Amino acid sequence: MTYLVIAFIGALFLIYSLTLRQLEKTEVTGPMFFVIGGITLANLVPNNGGELKAGVDLLLPFIELTLSIFLFSDAAKSKLSVLRHSFQYPGLLLFVALPLTLLLGIAVGLFLFAELSLIQAALIAIILTPTDAALSKGLLSSSEVPEKIREGINTESGLNDGLCVPVFLIFILLAKNPESAITTSHVVSVFSRELGIALLVAITSISIFIPSLNFAMKRHYFAQNTSPFLLLGFAMAVFSVTQYLHGSGFIAVFVAGLLFDKFSAKTVRTELIEDSEHIADFTSLMIWCLFGYACAYLVLPKLNFEIVTYALLSTTLIRIIPVMLSLLFTSLNLKERFTFAWFGPRGLASIVFTLMVIDEQIENKFQIASIAMTTILFSVFIHGISTKPIADSFKNAK
Repeated sequence: MTYLVIAFIGALFLIYSLTLRQLEKTEVTGPMFFVIGGITLANLVPNNGGELKAGVDLLLPFIELTLSIFLFSDAAKSKLSVLRHSFQYPGLLLFVALPLTLLLGIAVGLFLFAELSLIQAALIAIILTPTDAALSKGLLSSSEVPEKIREGINTESGLNDGLCVPVFLIFILLAKNPESAITTSHVVSVFSRELGIALLVAITSISIFIPSLNFAMKRHYFAQNTSPFLLLGFAMAVFSVTQYLHGSGFIAVFVAGLLFDKFSAKTVRTELIEDSEHIADFTSLMIWCLFGYACAYLVLPKLNFEIVTYALLSTTLIRIIPVMLSLLFTSLNLKERFTFAWFGPRGLASIVFTLMVIDEQIENKFQIASIAMTTILFSVFIHGISTKPIADSFKNAK
C-alpha cells in the first residue's frame, strides 16, 4: 500500500509538470492541485485517526525543515538595504496591521467558540496571522501590478513568519500550562533562552559560512550542479542545531537569512537562493498534498457553521479591516489598498504551527487544528482563484 501511495504522489507531480501551462490558464495553482490530490488520495486509501497521528509525528520534522528553508530564503531576499529607503508599506503591514489582525482574530474566536479559552483563541489567531506569498505567485510575477504592491506583499510575507514565531512560542507555553501559575518572569526566561540560543547559533554560523563560501568560490571548490544544496544544507543545519540546543530553530534561520542578505555578495546570493528554492518548491507541493490528505480527516467531517464562519472571516475581513486601516493615510488609492488587504493567503507557516499544536498536550487542540486547517483550505482556493483576475484588472486599468 505504501508504494501505491508513493506512486500516486509521483503521478500527481508528473501530471502537474506536463499540464502546468494549462493549469495556469484555468487559474488552478500548484497548492490547489496538490490539495485536491491529497483529498482524493484520502478517499482512495482509507485511514484511521491513530495512523494519521503517527504520520504527523513522523512528518513534522520534515515539514519544519521545509519551513526553515523558506524562512531563510525569504529573509535572505528581504533586501534590507532597499527597505531602509522604502519601508513604508511593509512597515505598516508588519507593525500596525499584523497586531490588529491578531487582536481581531482573537476577538472573533472568543465570540464564535465559547468553549475556547483566551489563550486557545490566541493560538488560532497567531497560527493564521502569517501570510504566504507563494500562494499568490501570479500576482507577484505580473508586471502589470505596480511594483510597490508586489514588493510590499512579498516583503510582508517574508518577514511576518519570523515575527510571529516568538509570539506563537509564548502562546504554546501558556496553552500547555493553563492551570499552573506561569509568571511573566518565567515566560521572559523561556523566551530569552530560545531567542538567545537562536541568535548565538545564527551569528556564529553566518560568521563561519560566508567566509567559507567566499573561500570555496575563489578556489572553485564546488561545482555548479551542487550549488542548490549549499543553502538547503546550511538552513537545515542551523535549524537542527538550534532545536537540539533548545532554542528556536525558526528564529535562528530567519536571523541567519537576514545576516546572509546583509553580508553576502548580491550576485552569489541571488543565484544560490533561486537554485535552492526549486528544490524547496518540490517539498512544499508534497506538503500541500499531505495537507489535503489530513483535511479529509480533520476538516471535512467536522465542518460546522461556526468553523466555516471563522474561516471565511479570517480569509477576508479579519485581514482586510486591519490592512485597510493601516494604509488609510498613505498615498495609495482604494484599489491598491484593497489589493494589499486581500492578498494575505495562509500557507506553509500556518500548517507547521497547526501541526506543532497537534503534537503538544493542549486542551481542545484538535478543534484548534480543525479551525486553522479549514481557514488554510479556504485560503488556498479563495486566494488562488482570485489572483489572476485581480492581477489582470491592473492591466485593464492602464
